[in-house]
Amino acid sequence: MNNHSLSVLEFDKLREEIAGYSNIEDSQVEILEMMPYSDLNSVKKELDLVREFMEFLKYDGGMEAAGMKNIKSIVRKTSLVGTYLDPEEVWHIKENLKIFRLFIGKLEELGKYKHLTHKFKGMPLYKGIEEIINKAIDNEKKIKDDASLDLRDIRMQQKIINANIKKKFDDMFTNPAYVKAIQEKIVTMREGRSVIPIKADFKGQIKGIEHDRSASGQTVFIEPLTIVSLNNKMRELEVREREEIRKILLRLTDQIRVNSEGINQVGDAILDIDKLMAKSTYSLEKKCVIPELNTREVISLVEARHPFIHEREVVPLTFEIGRDYNTLLITGPNTGGKTVALKTAGLLTLMTLSGIPIPASEKTSIGYFNGVYADIGDEQSIEQSLSSFSAHLKNVQEILENVTKSSLVLLDELGSGTDPMEGSAFAMAVIDYLTERKCKSLISTHYSEVKAHGYNTDGIETASMEFNLETLSPTYKLLMGIPGESNALIIAKRLGVLGEVIDRAKSYISDEDKKVETMISNIREQSEELDGMKAEVERLKDEALKNKEEYEEKLRTLEKEKNEILKEAYSKADKMMKEMQSKAKALVDKIQTEESKKDDAKKLQKSLNMLRSALNEDKSKKVAVKPKIKRKITVKEGDEVFVKSLNQKAVITRVIASKEAVQIQAGILKLEVPLDDVKLSQEPKKKTYTKTHVSRRAAAKSQVDLRGKMVDEGIHELETYLDSALLSGYNEIYVVHGKGTGALRTGILEYLKTCRYVKSFRTANQNEGGLGCTVVTLK
Repeated sequence: MNNHSLSVLEFDKLREEIAGYSNIEDSQVEILEMMPYSDLNSVKKELDLVREFMEFLKYDGGMEAAGMKNIKSIVRKTSLVGTYLDPEEVWHIKENLKIFRLFIGKLEELGKYKHLTHKFKGMPLYKGIEEIINKAIDNEKKIKDDASLDLRDIRMQQKIINANIKKKFDDMFTNPAYVKAIQEKIVTMREGRSVIPIKADFKGQIKGIEHDRSASGQTVFIEPLTIVSLNNKMRELEVREREEIRKILLRLTDQIRVNSEGINQVGDAILDIDKLMAKSTYSLEKKCVIPELNTREVISLVEARHPFIHEREVVPLTFEIGRDYNTLLITGPNTGGKTVALKTAGLLTLMTLSGIPIPASEKTSIGYFNGVYADIGDEQSIEQSLSSFSAHLKNVQEILENVTKSSLVLLDELGSGTDPMEGSAFAMAVIDYLTERKCKSLISTHYSEVKAHGYNTDGIETASMEFNLETLSPTYKLLMGIPGESNALIIAKRLGVLGEVIDRAKSYISDEDKKVETMISNIREQSEELDGMKAEVERLKDEALKNKEEYEEKLRTLEKEKNEILKEAYSKADKMMKEMQSKAKALVDKIQTEESKKDDAKKLQKSLNMLRSALNEDKSKKVAVKPKIKRKITVKEGDEVFVKSLNQKAVITRVIASKEAVQIQAGILKLEVPLDDVKLSQEPKKKTYTKTHVSRRAAAKSQVDLRGKMVDEGIHELETYLDSALLSGYNEIYVVHGKGTGALRTGILEYLKTCRYVKSFRTANQNEGGLGCTVVTLK
């Protein structure tokens, strides 16, 4: 990568523009000397930092940049013991320590900029030194009166003496004896002493020391004798003040010297921050983005713009090189945009490799190149007596000697400036050389032979800059896969050149050139036809996609309706079964005490089993059940289990694996229940209990918590709970529904009014939960 290539691609100009966004002169110099990074990993790290800094500026207000300075150059002055910094230098160090501390604090508070945080992690902060300097130096970069006790006393005395001097002068100004002698009622300084201007003719009227005269000699500056002693005292205090300030600055400088290593680290960080800020501010103003970095030597530009052409004037470029082909041959008329296309590709690649966002779409992808070489523009050198062609040859020779597989080569008007036949041959030879070495190259040309060669050679893609023959002006659009036509004669004809001249010119075009132009014309026509077909295919694809989306939406609606129906059917079936089981349990409990009715119970059990079978059969016919994953059965015959729906223990008499159900014996009641309704009964561990008397009424109370549930869901759970409460012998329960919006409470109260299990209900007392709970008495 040589300086000539950087210059013709205008990388120097770009660096100057970015440097203008910097706050520190030293970082401006570093930006002006900025070069592409030497490895891909360094590029990624820098782009990650710039991305986060752009977001930091855009979304979080950035940081205070005023006062940023290269404090390393100031710290170097402290290396010699005995030297001391001036107040302004000390203030700059304090200010930059503060800027860096606030920046780190903001990053830590935000907690989302991991790359920036990692870069400056572990850096020292010097809030203590900031406070020491703040106590001594104000924002005007002056030593404060209370920087030390001695300085405070000195300045207090100076104020008193100044007041006395002012009073004595005021007395003189108002004394009628001196009115004619005084030139002007002002006090000025000469050699550090307070004096007043006196007319030369009256100087004898005021006794004192003459310190100066005006240029005209009409005014003399006299220090009155009454002021001399006060001025002497003031000069003495000034000497003492300077000495005390020197001591204060020595003390502050010693603090900086002792911590110079860490302060230099902060100085380096400030320079890095300034460079990141310059890149980020430039990128935000130019609407740049971070492109994707690929690990191959591939350039895929999407809506790329040249950074030095205003976005309202530039036509974005979209093309790719390095994936399916390594050489892109661009043809087209002069001023059609070929050179801009080459410069855009080269400059945006250099920007990316230097860690600078680019003006393009985020879909743009750029690989790592170890060299970017360019030969663009008129290279005629008067000093070296080289023709345009000779200068190009010199540049091309240097490029050919250095290219590798990882190089990007940009050659504008290759072979121009000499005989067309030899120029074409030379251009084709160079293209072949670059293609064989698999380096990535963008080449522009006018020659018909080169166009044909590029079109017919593998590994080379052709493109052209579009030209509008109606307006006789370029559109600056890059047309991929289409070589450009030579439009000179067509343009001449449109501009009114004699037909006889046009026809004679056509007769001089060789047959080979005519074949090439005919081939290009045919390619263009086929391309336009393909573009039309492609547009039609896209339209049909869009229409098909729209139809597909409409069908899927209808399918989703039907599926939703189906699921709602299934859900309702399951809910009704489950509710019916639970009611039947609850009734059966209540009846069994009643008749177990009556020996004479056990036969009736067995008949009832048989009827219930028949009813359950009929219900399951009806459900299987009407409700489409989703396929279930076969579950592992962990219970066996003879196991004692707890039946949730009956709220009591039972013994398994039969395991029905095909139905994922079991048959249980609960007293004299035999039922078939699903596996989900039972769990193995475990004998509780022996524990030591404290004997406590519990009243029978207290034991007959329980509660159900329905807070947070929807009305339908809450009522369903309450129904289930009421079944269990009745079977357990509860006569009073607490329904906890909370206050909330009141919807759940209202729904539950409406249900309790119609429930046949409920004898009465009331709102709980304040100590029982108040409006958030309802007390229900069961029948």
